[in-house]
Amino acid sequence: MSYKPDGQVKYIVIHYSATAVEDDVSAEDIDRMHKRRGFREIGYHWYIRKSGSIEMGRDMSQPGRFEAGAHSKGENSISVGICFEGGVRKAAMNTGFDSRTPAQTRAMIEIIDKMLERFPGAVVRGHRDMPGAATQCPGFDAAGWWDEVQRKRNARPWWLTLINSLLKGFRK
Repeated sequence: MSYKPDGQVKYIVIHYSATAVEDDVSAEDIDRMHKRRGFREIGYHWYIRKSGSIEMGRDMSQPGRFEAGAHSKGENSISVGICFEGGVRKAAMNTGFDSRTPAQTRAMIEIIDKMLERFPGAVVRGHRDMPGAATQCPGFDAAGWWDEVQRKRNARPWWLTLINSLLKGFRK
């Protein structure tokens, strides 16, 4: 196991598991697949099932340090990997797409929020956006999606804008 100080984390990398959405695939299954490929264990830190349940991968439990992953070649010592179940269909196993369920999306936001508390300043990216990556993973623009999540959080509700504009008229 290789542990790195929390201060090294620059990226939160989003992945899909590249498993068929029709299948039921757990973190334990991914662990077995990764071991067959020569990894010591599952390469991701977090795994999100279609149901939205969150399963642990690489060790994140030690204060001040994290276990380096095996999910983004050349960037594993400076990133945390979050993977969601799915990403391909049985009929088109070489064509990735954004198969996240609403429950997976909510869980992903929850994990990213927790990771940003622990690793302030880390940037959310898709696997395909990492240096040297030749992949479709995670099947969507993760950085753009996260920017949109943040924009919606920071937006004022339409009704508050309306009330403020009406109040301005009364104050004159």
